[in-house]
Amino acid sequence: MTRILLAILLAGALAACGTTNVGLKYSAAPTVARASIDAQPVRVGPFADLRGESATWLGVIRGGFGNHLKTLEADRPAVELVQTVFADALRARGVKTDGAANASRLGGAVRKLYCDQYVRREANVVIDLTVSDAQGQQRFARTYEANKVEGSALAMDVGIFASPEELRAVLERTLQEVVDKALDDAELRAALRI
Repeated sequence: MTRILLAILLAGALAACGTTNVGLKYSAAPTVARASIDAQPVRVGPFADLRGESATWLGVIRGGFGNHLKTLEADRPAVELVQTVFADALRARGVKTDGAANASRLGGAVRKLYCDQYVRREANVVIDLTVSDAQGQQRFARTYEANKVEGSALAMDVGIFASPEELRAVLERTLQEVVDKALDDAELRAALRI
């Protein structure tokens, strides 16, 4: 009887483990600051990955002892997700991202793009942005970051009951906060001429 119970518990624990492939997207707020009428086109990228993790790793849901139960992996390299989110955010503001020869370039480095759930869902995003002119001369550099912690310390949806989708959504909102902070920064907008 003890062996059967142990086998059932082991099977349940293993079934709760796994990897979920996810994407991140940008959803513009209704009040997003539109670009000026004479906004210049912007080329987005490249972004370097300085996170020290595999190219697609985004985060983990942990068990009661800090063990990894569910891993979140990006459906493509994380820097490509960040590049696409910035391009989508610029287009939402009315900026062309067609790669014109005279376009400014928005690029940089992803220092953190990470989510974690032990009890509460947490996400951290840190991105260094640079703006260069068409000749490659850097005109602007700044680091943007955001951290979110959501959920109750008394939550029941933890460990094997935790939702990878809810954790992904927290990371997506945190990334969107960083993108909006950056693209609403008057100095960055001036450097991009938008």
